[in-house]
Amino acid sequence: MAERNPDDRRRERDKARMRLEGSPADISEVPGWTGRLMVWMRVVAHLVAIQLMMIAGTVLGLVIVGLGPATVAGAGLLRRIVDGDPSDALWGDFWRAYRAELPRAAIVTAPFMGVIALAWYELLVLLAYGGDMVTTILSGAVIALGAYAVACLGYAPHVLRRYEDPAVRTLRFVAVAPLLSPLTALGCAITVIALTVIGIKFIPVMLLIGLSVPLLLTGLIVDRWLDKVDARGAVA
Repeated sequence: MAERNPDDRRRERDKARMRLEGSPADISEVPGWTGRLMVWMRVVAHLVAIQLMMIAGTVLGLVIVGLGPATVAGAGLLRRIVDGDPSDALWGDFWRAYRAELPRAAIVTAPFMGVIALAWYELLVLLAYGGDMVTTILSGAVIALGAYAVACLGYAPHVLRRYEDPAVRTLRFVAVAPLLSPLTALGCAITVIALTVIGIKFIPVMLLIGLSVPLLLTGLIVDRWLDKVDARGAVA
């Protein structure tokens, strides 16, 4: 049996190395179980790194200003994993996106964060007054308002990542998005709640990937709806 040309062996090694740098989107092309394991290990490493950078960005912006740009930057990197093009420079790519989105993302997300904080405070006050009929009705209304703001906050990073519209226009779109796609909003809410419950039982896991995994999964759900919106716009 003729020995394979050294140049051919080198090209195959380079090809395998390129595949190992892929994502689950092209996992079927990765040779061997060890190669597939390396792909998944790389994905987990990216999830942890993105999580830690999102926490740092949120704290850097004192939460109210930092959460928006941090989640937008994280959502962009997570989407690249889904698309089969994971970043080779996570640190630089994250902070460039963070700086670029800082004003716009903060303007879009801060109002919903304020509504959530206000709803939480009002709910605590209502619960402190007892459980009569009026208090129960008001509590339900406050919970509904808070849940709606949470849903809007779930849409925001993915809308900001996909589009470059001004902040006010984006804010209006995000505010009505759950009304236009109630099933999508419900899917996002169930995903976040379920993963939060799981994360509470496994605190170390929550600290390492508690933001990145929900952001990744809600991105898949929201992007599917946004694809339909874009398709309707193209037809119109």
